[in-house]
Amino acid sequence: MKLNKIAFFAFVCLFAFVACNYITYTPRSKKKILQETPSLLIFDRIVDFRIEQMGWPVSKADFMSKGIKYYEVFNDFPYQETHFKIIDSNNMVFSFYQHIKDIENYKKTNKVDLNSYGGSVRFFNENGKFIWKLKMK
Repeated sequence: MKLNKIAFFAFVCLFAFVACNYITYTPRSKKKILQETPSLLIFDRIVDFRIEQMGWPVSKADFMSKGIKYYEVFNDFPYQETHFKIIDSNNMVFSFYQHIKDIENYKKTNKVDLNSYGGSVRFFNENGKFIWKLKMK
């Protein structure tokens, strides 16, 4: 039993030592996370899209192609990757990750940051009105 604990501890130490060459963790304050929150107008436009188009967007390209008001809100969007997960006609989850600052940091250090910027927004219908809730990572 004691030998298993020592072997496990040795494995964890070896893994941590090797991972330090590829992974980093940058502490982020709530203020910094709040500063990197996307414009809230984007989420309102997604709700407008749902109401006007009678369906959720399936991708960023689909969203931007439906009109100038949709294109403009994503024009300066700081996140490179987006994902629209449609649950049903009343529920959807929009995820965003790979912030420009995280990409620049990776190019400088060649290390992946475990605490990178990103988040998700859950859209749902409550009492006939579409509502969204933002959760930053």
